[in-house]
Amino acid sequence: MKYLREPLIQFVVAAALVFGLHTAWQAWQDKSDSTIFVSETELERLAALYASEAGALPGPEDMTTMVSDYVRDEALAREARRLGLDQGDTIITRRLAQKMSFMVSDLREDPVPSEEDLRAWHQAHADRFTEPARITFSHVFFSPSVRGDAAETDAAVLLADLNSAPAMGTADLGDPFMLQRQYGDVPLRELARQFGVDFAAAMAELPASDDWQGPVHSALGVHLVHITHKTDAALRPFDEVRAEVQQDWVEQKRREANEQAVADIIARYNVEIEGVE
Repeated sequence: MKYLREPLIQFVVAAALVFGLHTAWQAWQDKSDSTIFVSETELERLAALYASEAGALPGPEDMTTMVSDYVRDEALAREARRLGLDQGDTIITRRLAQKMSFMVSDLREDPVPSEEDLRAWHQAHADRFTEPARITFSHVFFSPSVRGDAAETDAAVLLADLNSAPAMGTADLGDPFMLQRQYGDVPLRELARQFGVDFAAAMAELPASDDWQGPVHSALGVHLVHITHKTDAALRPFDEVRAEVQQDWVEQKRREANEQAVADIIARYNVEIEGVE
């Protein structure tokens, strides 16, 4: 036993133990790397995926095919990683980053707002819960591509005729128009999308009236307009939109928490850029 107390003997024994442990660990790792284990959880996931796409549970042949595909993909993926094919691949990097982002999100429980939080959010973000201004009108269109500079002059002449003869029909007046001639209760922002921002802004300033008004310019040409009804923008009552307010609040807090979690992960790493001090 006295030999075991010799430093050289102790070193040899320690080295042998380390070598033995390393060999055992390497053998286990090699076995692990050479084994594709399809767990019961994975089988349930494959079956659920099939059911969601096909609308029915998979049969034995379907399960066999799915397991075969899973093993094939896993084997090819492992071989690709062994050969280093996953290195320097932007698509793979982004996909892993996306999955990590999803995992960070899934690990966090959504916060529960108080009634005071929701009411304050409703007031602070009133634009999100406001019914847009709406307008009902008909129009007569004058095309610059057809009439040139005379489009506005022709519109002004017809405006006087229409207001002096209210019963005059307008279906055949003006030039052909690619969109509608009448609009009912349409949001002003929709007018901006179809006719341009300047037209929507001009229509917002004009009152509802029995008279025809204009000429009003749009991105398409010149218009005479007959506005029969307007509804101002209005903030929807809190009690009416409480569920929407809560969903909006939770989503914002979720985004903030995810961004902080990602920032914490990034902070664990030192970032060095070659050529930049």
